[in-house]
Amino acid sequence: MSHRPTRRRRQRVQIAPHAWPTAAGAGAAFWFAVHENLVWPQLVGCALAAMLLTSLAGVVAPIRFGVDIDAPPRARVGEPFELAVRIRNKGVTGRRSVVVRQRWKSRPPLVPEFSGFADRVPRGASRTFTATVTPSGRGTSEFAEVTLEIAGAFGFFFRTWRCQLRQPLVSLPADVAPWTPESMTGVLVGDGSAVAAGGVRDVDMRGVRDWRAGDQISDVHWRSVARTGRLAVIERETRPPETLTVVVLPPAKRSKAVRDAAFEKALAVASATAVSAFRRGVATCIVASSADVGVHHPVSEADALDCFARIGAGQELHPAWLAHAVGHAERGGAVLLAASPSTPPEWVQQLASAAASVGAAVVDLRPASGPRRHAAAAGAELPVAVPASPPQVPQLAPPPATYAPYAPQETSAFAQPQYAQPHSAQPGSTVVPGRPMRTS
Repeated sequence: MSHRPTRRRRQRVQIAPHAWPTAAGAGAAFWFAVHENLVWPQLVGCALAAMLLTSLAGVVAPIRFGVDIDAPPRARVGEPFELAVRIRNKGVTGRRSVVVRQRWKSRPPLVPEFSGFADRVPRGASRTFTATVTPSGRGTSEFAEVTLEIAGAFGFFFRTWRCQLRQPLVSLPADVAPWTPESMTGVLVGDGSAVAAGGVRDVDMRGVRDWRAGDQISDVHWRSVARTGRLAVIERETRPPETLTVVVLPPAKRSKAVRDAAFEKALAVASATAVSAFRRGVATCIVASSADVGVHHPVSEADALDCFARIGAGQELHPAWLAHAVGHAERGGAVLLAASPSTPPEWVQQLASAAASVGAAVVDLRPASGPRRHAAAAGAELPVAVPASPPQVPQLAPPPATYAPYAPQETSAFAQPQYAQPHSAQPGSTVVPGRPMRTS
Protein backbone atom coordinates (compact mmCIF):
# COMPACT_ATOMS: atom_id res chain seq x y z
CA MET A 1 0.00 0.00 0.00
CA SER A 2 1.52 3.29 -1.09
CA HIS A 3 0.93 6.62 0.61
CA ARG A 4 2.17 10.10 -0.10
CA PRO A 5 3.46 12.25 2.75
CA THR A 6 0.77 14.62 3.99
CA ARG A 7 3.18 16.96 5.75
CA ARG A 8 6.96 17.32 5.76
CA ARG A 9 8.95 18.83 8.55
CA ARG A 10 12.07 20.89 8.00
CA GLN A 11 15.22 18.88 7.60
CA ARG A 12 17.84 19.51 10.23
CA VAL A 13 21.57 18.93 10.43
CA GLN A 14 22.63 17.92 13.91
CA ILE A 15 26.03 17.35 15.49
CA ALA A 16 26.71 14.15 17.37
CA PRO A 17 27.79 14.36 21.04
CA HIS A 18 31.20 12.79 20.34
CA ALA A 19 31.96 15.51 17.75
CA TRP A 20 32.38 18.18 20.44
CA PRO A 21 35.54 16.66 21.95
CA THR A 22 36.99 16.37 18.43
CA ALA A 23 36.30 20.05 17.70
CA ALA A 24 37.74 21.02 21.10
CA GLY A 25 40.84 18.95 20.39
CA ALA A 26 41.37 20.66 17.01
CA GLY A 27 41.04 24.08 18.63
CA ALA A 28 43.46 23.18 21.41
CA ALA A 29 46.00 21.86 18.89
CA PHE A 30 45.91 25.10 16.87
CA TRP A 31 46.21 27.19 20.07
CA PHE A 32 49.21 25.19 21.22
CA ALA A 33 50.87 25.46 17.78
CA VAL A 34 50.49 29.26 17.76
CA HIS A 35 51.92 29.72 21.24
CA GLU A 36 54.78 27.23 20.95
CA ASN A 37 55.48 27.75 17.25
CA LEU A 38 55.51 24.01 16.55
CA VAL A 39 54.51 22.11 13.42
CA TRP A 40 53.14 18.84 14.73
CA PRO A 41 50.21 20.48 16.65
CA GLN A 42 49.24 22.18 13.39
CA LEU A 43 49.17 18.81 11.65
CA VAL A 44 47.03 17.28 14.39
CA GLY A 45 44.63 20.23 14.30
CA CYS A 46 44.35 20.06 10.50
CA ALA A 47 43.63 16.34 10.62
CA LEU A 48 40.85 16.77 13.17
CA ALA A 49 39.37 19.70 11.27
CA ALA A 50 39.46 17.70 8.02
CA MET A 51 37.52 14.87 9.68
CA LEU A 52 34.84 17.28 10.87
CA LEU A 53 34.53 18.97 7.46
CA THR A 54 34.35 15.64 5.66
CA SER A 55 31.52 14.50 7.94
CA LEU A 56 29.68 17.79 7.41
CA ALA A 57 30.04 17.59 3.63
CA GLY A 58 28.28 14.22 3.62
CA VAL A 59 25.05 15.63 5.06
CA VAL A 60 24.88 19.03 3.35
CA ALA A 61 22.78 17.77 0.43
CA PRO A 62 19.05 17.51 1.29
CA ILE A 63 17.40 14.11 1.65
CA ARG A 64 15.19 13.04 -1.24
CA PHE A 65 13.52 9.75 -0.41
CA GLY A 66 10.16 8.15 -1.08
CA VAL A 67 8.50 6.25 1.75
CA ASP A 68 5.80 3.55 1.65
CA ILE A 69 4.23 1.66 4.54
CA ASP A 70 2.43 -1.66 4.35
CA ALA A 71 0.42 -2.52 7.47
CA PRO A 72 -3.10 -3.82 8.23
CA PRO A 73 -5.71 -1.20 9.14
CA ARG A 74 -6.80 -3.15 12.24
CA ALA A 75 -4.91 -5.08 14.88
CA ARG A 76 -5.61 -6.53 18.31
CA VAL A 77 -3.74 -5.89 21.50
CA GLY A 78 -1.30 -8.71 22.10
CA GLU A 79 -1.57 -10.18 18.58
CA PRO A 80 1.49 -9.54 16.34
CA PHE A 81 1.22 -8.38 12.74
CA GLU A 82 3.65 -7.81 9.88
CA LEU A 83 4.93 -4.29 9.18
CA ALA A 84 6.92 -3.28 6.09
CA VAL A 85 8.59 0.10 5.47
CA ARG A 86 10.01 0.72 1.99
CA ILE A 87 12.32 3.63 1.13
CA ARG A 88 13.60 4.69 -2.29
CA ASN A 89 16.50 7.04 -2.95
CA LYS A 90 15.33 9.78 -5.34
CA GLY A 91 18.46 11.92 -4.96
CA VAL A 92 21.36 12.39 -7.37
CA THR A 93 23.90 10.71 -5.11
CA GLY A 94 24.04 7.55 -3.08
CA ARG A 95 23.52 7.52 0.67
CA ARG A 96 25.31 5.56 3.31
CA SER A 97 24.28 4.43 6.80
CA VAL A 98 20.55 5.23 6.63
CA VAL A 99 18.61 4.68 9.83
CA VAL A 100 14.82 4.33 9.51
CA ARG A 101 12.41 4.78 12.41
CA GLN A 102 8.65 4.40 12.21
CA ARG A 103 5.89 4.94 14.76
CA TRP A 104 2.20 5.75 14.91
CA LYS A 105 1.32 9.12 16.37
CA SER A 106 -0.84 8.52 19.42
CA ARG A 107 -0.73 9.09 23.14
CA PRO A 108 -0.31 6.68 24.80
CA PRO A 109 1.58 4.83 22.03
CA LEU A 110 -0.23 1.94 20.34
CA VAL A 111 2.73 0.07 18.84
CA PRO A 112 6.40 0.17 19.90
CA GLU A 113 8.69 2.18 17.66
CA PHE A 114 10.24 0.22 14.80
CA SER A 115 13.78 0.91 13.60
CA GLY A 116 15.97 -0.45 10.80
CA PHE A 117 19.43 0.18 9.33
CA ALA A 118 20.78 0.10 5.78
CA ASP A 119 24.54 0.30 5.19
CA ARG A 120 24.27 1.96 1.78
CA VAL A 121 21.43 3.03 -0.54
CA PRO A 122 22.67 3.86 -4.08
CA ARG A 123 20.94 6.34 -6.35
CA GLY A 124 17.53 5.01 -7.47
CA ALA A 125 17.79 1.94 -5.24
CA SER A 126 15.16 0.78 -2.76
CA ARG A 127 15.34 -0.90 0.59
CA THR A 128 12.54 -2.69 2.42
CA PHE A 129 12.50 -3.12 6.20
CA THR A 130 10.15 -5.75 7.63
CA ALA A 131 9.37 -6.59 11.21
CA THR A 132 6.77 -8.29 13.37
CA VAL A 133 5.30 -5.84 15.86
CA THR A 134 2.73 -6.36 18.60
CA PRO A 135 0.27 -3.64 19.68
CA SER A 136 0.74 -2.75 23.31
CA GLY A 137 -2.28 -0.50 23.78
CA ARG A 138 -5.83 0.10 22.62
CA GLY A 139 -6.75 3.17 20.59
CA THR A 140 -6.75 4.72 17.14
CA SER A 141 -4.23 6.67 15.09
CA GLU A 142 -4.60 8.38 11.72
CA PHE A 143 -0.97 9.13 10.88
CA ALA A 144 2.30 7.25 10.89
CA GLU A 145 5.58 9.13 11.27
CA VAL A 146 8.74 7.98 9.47
CA THR A 147 12.14 9.41 10.43
CA LEU A 148 15.25 9.02 8.28
CA GLU A 149 18.69 9.68 9.73
CA ILE A 150 21.72 9.87 7.43
CA ALA A 151 25.11 10.18 9.10
CA GLY A 152 28.23 11.61 7.50
CA ALA A 153 31.71 10.15 7.59
CA PHE A 154 33.02 9.36 11.06
CA GLY A 155 29.50 9.97 12.42
CA PHE A 156 30.20 13.54 13.56
CA PHE A 157 27.20 15.08 11.73
CA PHE A 158 23.88 13.60 10.66
CA ARG A 159 20.77 14.89 8.91
CA THR A 160 17.22 13.98 10.00
CA TRP A 161 14.10 14.04 7.83
CA ARG A 162 10.60 13.37 9.11
CA CYS A 163 7.38 12.89 7.23
CA GLN A 164 3.84 11.99 8.22
CA LEU A 165 1.83 9.57 6.14
CA ARG A 166 -1.87 8.93 6.38
CA GLN A 167 -1.84 5.34 7.61
CA PRO A 168 -4.87 4.69 9.86
CA LEU A 169 -4.46 2.03 12.53
CA VAL A 170 -7.18 0.80 14.88
CA SER A 171 -5.87 -1.19 17.84
CA LEU A 172 -8.79 -3.28 19.10
CA PRO A 173 -9.14 -4.59 22.67
CA ALA A 174 -7.56 -7.91 23.49
CA ASP A 175 -9.39 -11.07 22.51
CA VAL A 176 -10.69 -12.63 25.73
CA ALA A 177 -13.59 -14.83 26.77
CA PRO A 178 -16.96 -13.03 26.95
CA TRP A 179 -18.88 -12.55 30.15
CA THR A 180 -21.39 -15.22 31.13
CA PRO A 181 -23.50 -15.45 34.30
CA GLU A 182 -21.44 -18.47 35.40
CA SER A 183 -18.09 -16.65 34.99
CA MET A 184 -18.72 -13.77 37.39
CA THR A 185 -17.62 -13.67 41.03
CA GLY A 186 -19.73 -10.65 42.01
CA VAL A 187 -22.21 -8.12 40.74
CA LEU A 188 -23.09 -4.56 41.55
CA VAL A 189 -26.71 -4.92 42.59
CA GLY A 190 -29.47 -2.60 41.42
CA ASP A 191 -32.01 -3.69 44.03
CA GLY A 192 -31.78 -5.88 47.09
CA SER A 193 -34.05 -8.62 45.69
CA ALA A 194 -31.71 -9.61 42.84
CA VAL A 195 -28.53 -10.49 44.71
CA ALA A 196 -26.55 -13.06 42.76
CA ALA A 197 -22.83 -13.71 42.89
CA GLY A 198 -22.93 -15.50 39.57
CA GLY A 199 -24.94 -12.97 37.61
CA VAL A 200 -28.59 -12.12 37.20
CA ARG A 201 -30.61 -15.31 37.53
CA ASP A 202 -34.10 -16.35 36.61
CA VAL A 203 -36.39 -18.28 38.96
CA ASP A 204 -36.80 -21.30 36.66
CA MET A 205 -35.13 -24.45 37.96
CA ARG A 206 -33.37 -26.74 35.47
CA GLY A 207 -32.26 -29.55 37.80
CA VAL A 208 -29.74 -30.64 40.40
CA ARG A 209 -26.05 -31.21 39.69
CA ASP A 210 -22.84 -31.80 41.63
CA TRP A 211 -20.99 -28.93 43.28
CA ARG A 212 -18.46 -27.02 41.17
CA ALA A 213 -15.96 -24.36 42.21
CA GLY A 214 -17.64 -20.95 42.11
CA ASP A 215 -21.14 -22.09 43.07
CA GLN A 216 -23.04 -20.25 45.79
CA ILE A 217 -23.79 -21.68 49.17
CA SER A 218 -27.40 -20.55 48.82
CA ASP A 219 -27.79 -22.84 45.79
CA VAL A 220 -26.98 -26.02 47.77
CA HIS A 221 -29.85 -28.55 47.57
CA TRP A 222 -29.80 -29.87 51.12
CA ARG A 223 -32.41 -32.58 50.53
CA SER A 224 -30.14 -34.22 47.96
CA VAL A 225 -27.21 -33.85 50.36
CA ALA A 226 -29.12 -35.60 53.14
CA ARG A 227 -30.30 -38.37 50.81
CA THR A 228 -27.07 -39.12 48.90
CA GLY A 229 -24.35 -37.68 51.13
CA ARG A 230 -22.87 -35.76 48.16
CA LEU A 231 -22.87 -31.99 47.82
CA ALA A 232 -25.32 -30.91 45.09
CA VAL A 233 -26.57 -27.54 43.93
CA ILE A 234 -29.62 -26.29 42.08
CA GLU A 235 -29.07 -25.44 38.41
CA ARG A 236 -31.27 -22.62 37.16
CA GLU A 237 -32.32 -21.51 33.72
CA THR A 238 -30.83 -18.19 32.61
CA ARG A 239 -32.91 -15.94 30.44
CA PRO A 240 -31.01 -14.06 27.71
CA PRO A 241 -31.44 -10.29 27.94
CA GLU A 242 -33.45 -8.45 25.34
CA THR A 243 -30.84 -5.70 25.12
CA LEU A 244 -27.23 -5.59 26.25
CA THR A 245 -26.04 -2.20 27.49
CA VAL A 246 -22.36 -1.66 28.15
CA VAL A 247 -21.56 1.38 30.32
CA VAL A 248 -17.91 2.44 30.12
CA LEU A 249 -16.34 4.86 32.60
CA PRO A 250 -12.77 5.33 31.32
CA PRO A 251 -10.03 6.86 33.49
CA ALA A 252 -8.47 10.24 32.80
CA LYS A 253 -5.75 12.46 34.20
CA ARG A 254 -5.95 16.18 33.54
CA SER A 255 -8.52 15.54 30.80
CA LYS A 256 -6.14 13.19 28.99
CA ALA A 257 -6.45 9.47 28.42
CA VAL A 258 -4.34 7.22 30.63
CA ARG A 259 -3.66 3.51 30.40
CA ASP A 260 -4.98 1.41 33.25
CA ALA A 261 -4.45 -2.36 33.23
CA ALA A 262 -7.58 -3.18 35.26
CA PHE A 263 -9.75 -0.98 33.05
CA GLU A 264 -8.33 -2.50 29.85
CA LYS A 265 -9.12 -6.00 31.12
CA ALA A 266 -12.69 -5.03 31.96
CA LEU A 267 -13.10 -3.30 28.60
CA ALA A 268 -11.78 -6.36 26.76
CA VAL A 269 -14.39 -8.54 28.49
CA ALA A 270 -17.10 -5.99 27.66
CA SER A 271 -16.13 -5.88 23.99
CA ALA A 272 -16.06 -9.68 23.73
CA THR A 273 -19.49 -9.86 25.38
CA ALA A 274 -20.92 -7.23 23.02
CA VAL A 275 -19.63 -9.12 19.97
CA SER A 276 -21.01 -12.40 21.31
CA ALA A 277 -24.41 -10.79 21.94
CA PHE A 278 -24.42 -9.25 18.48
CA ARG A 279 -23.83 -12.68 16.93
CA ARG A 280 -26.82 -14.06 18.83
CA GLY A 281 -29.04 -11.29 17.52
CA VAL A 282 -29.21 -9.34 20.81
CA ALA A 283 -29.40 -5.58 20.36
CA THR A 284 -26.33 -3.87 21.82
CA CYS A 285 -25.90 -0.33 23.11
CA ILE A 286 -22.56 1.21 24.15
CA VAL A 287 -22.67 4.16 26.55
CA ALA A 288 -19.24 5.65 27.26
CA SER A 289 -18.53 8.73 29.35
CA SER A 290 -16.13 9.96 26.69
CA ALA A 291 -16.52 12.73 24.15
CA ASP A 292 -15.29 10.33 21.45
CA VAL A 293 -18.24 7.93 21.78
CA GLY A 294 -21.18 9.01 23.97
CA VAL A 295 -24.08 6.73 22.98
CA HIS A 296 -23.53 4.34 20.10
CA HIS A 297 -25.62 1.49 18.66
CA PRO A 298 -23.27 -0.68 16.57
CA VAL A 299 -24.55 -2.14 13.32
CA SER A 300 -21.85 -4.80 12.93
CA GLU A 301 -19.17 -6.58 14.90
CA ALA A 302 -16.46 -4.42 13.36
CA ASP A 303 -18.42 -1.30 14.25
CA ALA A 304 -18.69 -2.43 17.88
CA LEU A 305 -14.96 -3.18 18.14
CA ASP A 306 -14.06 0.15 16.52
CA CYS A 307 -16.29 1.92 19.03
CA PHE A 308 -14.48 0.31 21.97
CA ALA A 309 -11.14 1.21 20.41
CA ARG A 310 -12.12 4.91 20.08
CA ILE A 311 -12.92 5.37 23.77
CA GLY A 312 -10.56 8.01 25.11
CA ALA A 313 -10.37 10.20 28.19
CA GLY A 314 -13.24 9.85 30.62
CA GLN A 315 -15.55 12.45 32.03
CA GLU A 316 -18.62 12.55 34.22
CA LEU A 317 -21.51 10.52 32.83
CA HIS A 318 -23.98 12.84 31.12
CA PRO A 319 -27.56 12.62 32.50
CA ALA A 320 -28.95 12.00 29.01
CA TRP A 321 -26.54 9.11 28.47
CA LEU A 322 -27.43 7.67 31.88
CA ALA A 323 -31.15 7.89 31.14
CA HIS A 324 -30.59 6.12 27.82
CA ALA A 325 -28.76 3.23 29.50
CA VAL A 326 -31.41 2.89 32.22
CA GLY A 327 -34.12 2.92 29.55
CA HIS A 328 -32.69 -0.24 28.02
CA ALA A 329 -32.45 -1.91 31.44
CA GLU A 330 -36.05 -1.01 32.24
CA ARG A 331 -37.22 -2.95 29.17
CA GLY A 332 -35.54 -6.12 30.34
CA GLY A 333 -31.95 -5.61 29.30
CA ALA A 334 -28.70 -6.40 31.05
CA VAL A 335 -26.19 -3.68 32.01
CA LEU A 336 -22.43 -4.30 32.14
CA LEU A 337 -20.07 -1.82 33.77
CA ALA A 338 -16.45 -1.41 32.63
CA ALA A 339 -14.68 1.04 34.90
CA SER A 340 -11.29 1.71 36.41
CA PRO A 341 -10.27 1.27 40.06
CA SER A 342 -9.60 5.01 40.07
CA THR A 343 -13.11 5.86 38.83
CA PRO A 344 -14.79 8.21 41.31
CA PRO A 345 -17.26 6.22 43.44
CA GLU A 346 -19.86 8.94 42.86
CA TRP A 347 -20.06 8.04 39.19
CA VAL A 348 -20.64 4.37 39.95
CA GLN A 349 -23.11 5.24 42.69
CA GLN A 350 -25.05 7.39 40.23
CA LEU A 351 -25.37 4.48 37.80
CA ALA A 352 -26.31 2.02 40.57
CA SER A 353 -29.00 4.31 41.95
CA ALA A 354 -30.51 4.82 38.51
CA ALA A 355 -30.55 1.05 37.93
CA ALA A 356 -32.12 0.46 41.34
CA SER A 357 -34.98 2.80 40.44
CA VAL A 358 -36.06 0.41 37.66
CA GLY A 359 -35.21 -2.82 39.51
CA ALA A 360 -32.20 -3.73 37.35
CA ALA A 361 -28.81 -5.12 38.27
CA VAL A 362 -25.48 -3.75 37.00
CA VAL A 363 -22.72 -6.31 36.52
CA ASP A 364 -19.30 -4.94 37.48
CA LEU A 365 -16.64 -6.34 35.13
CA ARG A 366 -13.66 -5.08 37.08
CA PRO A 367 -11.31 -7.76 38.49
CA ALA A 368 -12.14 -9.06 41.94
CA SER A 369 -8.99 -7.42 43.32
CA GLY A 370 -10.28 -3.97 42.43
CA PRO A 371 -11.99 -1.76 45.00
CA ARG A 372 -15.68 -2.56 45.39
CA ARG A 373 -16.44 -0.78 48.60
CA HIS A 374 -19.23 1.37 47.21
CA ALA A 375 -22.86 0.59 47.94
CA ALA A 376 -25.15 -0.01 45.00
CA ALA A 377 -28.19 1.73 46.40
CA ALA A 378 -29.98 2.36 49.64
CA GLY A 379 -30.68 -1.03 51.21
CA ALA A 380 -28.76 -2.96 48.55
CA GLU A 381 -26.26 -5.64 49.43
CA LEU A 382 -22.65 -5.76 48.35
CA PRO A 383 -21.17 -8.59 46.26
CA VAL A 384 -20.79 -11.82 48.16
CA ALA A 385 -17.45 -13.63 48.20
CA VAL A 386 -17.71 -17.12 46.70
CA PRO A 387 -15.69 -19.85 48.43
CA ALA A 388 -13.13 -21.56 46.24
CA SER A 389 -13.85 -25.01 47.80
CA PRO A 390 -17.21 -26.59 48.71
CA PRO A 391 -18.37 -26.25 52.31
CA GLN A 392 -18.22 -29.19 54.66
CA VAL A 393 -21.33 -31.38 54.65
CA PRO A 394 -22.79 -31.50 58.15
CA GLN A 395 -22.64 -34.93 59.83
CA LEU A 396 -26.09 -36.35 60.44
CA ALA A 397 -24.80 -38.83 63.05
CA PRO A 398 -21.47 -39.32 64.83
CA PRO A 399 -19.20 -41.95 63.26
CA PRO A 400 -19.09 -45.38 64.95
CA ALA A 401 -16.26 -46.15 67.32
CA THR A 402 -13.33 -48.13 65.94
CA TYR A 403 -11.60 -50.92 67.86
CA ALA A 404 -7.87 -51.49 68.30
CA PRO A 405 -6.44 -54.86 67.11
CA TYR A 406 -6.07 -57.63 69.68
CA ALA A 407 -2.57 -58.08 71.19
CA PRO A 408 -1.87 -61.38 73.08
CA GLN A 409 0.71 -59.84 75.40
CA GLU A 410 -1.68 -57.03 76.35
CA THR A 411 -5.22 -56.89 77.52
CA SER A 412 -7.68 -55.97 74.77
CA ALA A 413 -9.05 -52.49 74.98
CA PHE A 414 -11.33 -50.35 73.02
CA ALA A 415 -9.91 -47.32 71.26
CA GLN A 416 -11.59 -44.11 72.08
CA PRO A 417 -13.46 -42.57 69.12
CA GLN A 418 -11.67 -39.61 67.61
CA TYR A 419 -13.87 -36.65 66.76
CA ALA A 420 -12.73 -33.54 64.92
CA GLN A 421 -12.61 -30.60 67.27
CA PRO A 422 -14.38 -27.51 65.92
CA HIS A 423 -12.46 -24.25 65.50
CA SER A 424 -12.78 -21.98 68.48
CA ALA A 425 -13.81 -18.58 67.21
CA GLN A 426 -11.96 -15.87 69.06
CA PRO A 427 -13.29 -12.34 69.47
CA GLY A 428 -12.67 -10.38 66.30
CA SER A 429 -12.13 -13.49 64.14
CA THR A 430 -14.00 -14.32 60.93
CA VAL A 431 -14.80 -17.84 59.82
CA VAL A 432 -15.78 -18.35 56.18
CA PRO A 433 -16.61 -21.83 54.82
CA GLY A 434 -13.79 -23.12 52.68
CA ARG A 435 -11.27 -20.48 53.88
CA PRO A 436 -8.78 -20.40 56.81
CA MET A 437 -9.78 -18.47 59.90
CA ARG A 438 -8.49 -14.90 59.97
CA THR A 439 -8.09 -12.83 63.11
CA SER A 440 -8.08 -9.08 62.92
